[in-house]
Amino acid sequence: MYSGSILLVQQQADSASHLRERLEGKGYTVVEAPDALTAMNIANCSEIGLIVTELYVPVGKSRCLARLVGKTPSLDRTKILAYTVHGKKQDRAWARRIGADGYVITRSGEERFLSVVDHLLAERTKPRRVALRPRRAT
Repeated sequence: MYSGSILLVQQQADSASHLRERLEGKGYTVVEAPDALTAMNIANCSEIGLIVTELYVPVGKSRCLARLVGKTPSLDRTKILAYTVHGKKQDRAWARRIGADGYVITRSGEERFLSVVDHLLAERTKPRRVALRPRRAT
């Protein structure tokens, strides 16, 4: 249905329109989702090339959408770009840990954001392997 499209997941509509305009200006087809449930429904029913999501979009007990996508076998070849506005050292580490294919700080500039998107979409798709540490018993 949306073959090769980008799924943009953002809870704040004003921020979503800015990123959508950047991506559409570059020639990408963008599908938007305001929450994790809608995003998962779209991703499971469509051919999405890349999910662009805020790093911490909550999903029930799970800490974020990117982690849920990474654990979903039917989406193991769907690439994920996690971003934050104010990046912290632990954000980059968390993005790697949950299996995001890329991480970017959006305030680092439009060119950086778009170059990461271009790189991820040009890169050959391979199954994701999420290396999550087992929880310690207390």
